Amino acid sequence: MGLIGLLVVGLLVGALARAVLPGRQGLPIWATMLIGAGALLVAGLIVHTFLTALIVGVLIAAAIIALLQGGFHARSTRV
Repeated sequence: MGLIGLLVVGLLVGALARAVLPGRQGLPIWATMLIGAGALLVAGLIVHTFLTALIVGVLIAAAIIALLQGGFHARSTRV
């Protein structure tokens, strides 16, 4: 897969990771694409089938995005 293909699939992986996370993420599209592409590269090193790499890549990208956005926030019970 070439660099352009990696970025396109990375954008898909990043978008799926953002869809999995609750709430709104304030990341620009280029950051989503780079996080997705990086997660896909790491997933490719861990597993060797494309479909499994996509799934693992989405999970890795979701974890990175959650960490960048401050993690998961619990609902506040303050009045």
